[in-house]
Amino acid sequence: MTTPLGRVRGLGSAKGGTAAYVWKQASGLALGLLTPYIIGIGIFLFGRDREFVIASIGSFWIGPALLGFIILSAIHMDIGMRAIIEDYVHGHLSKLALLFLNSAFTWAICTVCVFAILLMMFESAKI
Repeated sequence: MTTPLGRVRGLGSAKGGTAAYVWKQASGLALGLLTPYIIGIGIFLFGRDREFVIASIGSFWIGPALLGFIILSAIHMDIGMRAIIEDYVHGHLSKLALLFLNSAFTWAICTVCVFAILLMMFESAKI
């Protein structure tokens, strides 16, 4: 027999536990560490010609950092918007539709960005 407290212990407002909270906090910490580096890369590459930018993105120090930044940003954005939708949208069908659109938009943008960065990384290998 489970008590009411035992049934809800460890569950958040959406009954999903603390996994989303931990993922959001971890991705926020990682983004906080990566953001100054990415801003520095942007300042360094600003105004350079295309070949230099592609060769730089293809390097070991810039390409993987950009990929990590894009993927972590997508995770952070998806979880953050999911929490907002779950807390403030009360209609069942509209909540489901918005959750689907949120995930579809986030991961579509992430996929396009990752594909573009990978193309630049592999293009620099040919140069």
